[in-house]
Amino acid sequence: MPSGDQARFTQVEIVYNQARILACGARPKAVSGDAFGPAGLRAKGGRRTTMIRRVGHFATLLAACASAPCLAQSPPPEKEPGDTIVITGKAAPPTRGALAEQAQDISRIAPNKLYVEALPRFEAPICPRVLGLDDDYAAGITRRIRRNLARLNLPAAKKDCISNLLVLFVDDGRGFLADLVKRHEPTFQWVAANERAELLDEQDPVRVWSVIQKRWTGNGQPPDGWPDERPSVWGQLDRTSMPEANDIACAFVIFERDRTVGLTLTQVADYATMRGLTHTRPASGEASMSTILSLFEDINKRPPELTAFDIGYLRSLYAGEANRSAVNKFLGIRRQTSLARKGSQPSPEK
Repeated sequence: MPSGDQARFTQVEIVYNQARILACGARPKAVSGDAFGPAGLRAKGGRRTTMIRRVGHFATLLAACASAPCLAQSPPPEKEPGDTIVITGKAAPPTRGALAEQAQDISRIAPNKLYVEALPRFEAPICPRVLGLDDDYAAGITRRIRRNLARLNLPAAKKDCISNLLVLFVDDGRGFLADLVKRHEPTFQWVAANERAELLDEQDPVRVWSVIQKRWTGNGQPPDGWPDERPSVWGQLDRTSMPEANDIACAFVIFERDRTVGLTLTQVADYATMRGLTHTRPASGEASMSTILSLFEDINKRPPELTAFDIGYLRSLYAGEANRSAVNKFLGIRRQTSLARKGSQPSPEK
């Protein structure tokens, strides 16, 4: 690794340790019902686990409303026999173009880079860790992330590993990151300006910062000036493979506690999985296919877990070599999404 990169990742390690200190310092001694709602967490037995605030007065009010007589409502007209028409059918699967378009919308890659850059992904075994929550909640989220790694056939590090996927829960995400930037400003200069602005956006319930390292995959030694000066790929015969890969060295997924109220541990863990293992952004409300990346967009349409599209995106991203072009990965999403819908495991891709 060049000396500049070595210095960079030494600085990142300092920020990582500082983030752990800040998150642990913000962690409550005991998460009370008013903080995350363990009173709403159901007992063992396979029931769904939900993080909710205590809503005793509101629930009582709802119960009173439900038991009150319905005034000024006319009974619905009785239906005549045979006047109901039931239309059944199966929705057409999304086209390859639609899938690729949505994949491009959520990916942090410019349209003019689709054929000349590889999408970032982890190459090292993944070691998730959750900080800022009660131990039981943190353990549940960690287990779910590891379960996702297993079904995606991705390597997971042993449990006593050094974390490279850190999921943090803080009271004030903007203030938390602003403090990190203030203490370690040189490190954040490697983050693109638009991403840095998003990280400090006070409206964003989740902030994700991925540390990406370029790795030379071309023939021979990298040219002088690399990685600041990149070689052109337009003259090479095989333009599906790039001369360099973008490895995610570590990722920080930072949730604001109050914004997770009402979400299940599975939803939170799956969102952290999708954002942490990829270099993506939240999906807009215009996403044509359901995705966990829209978790904070519409409370009435929150996916309960990773969707077929999400699994298809992840499987396509991590299939084959890391230096495949972004467009090559996008074109594989349709097949992987179809397999996910059927509950099938993908065949290994070389």
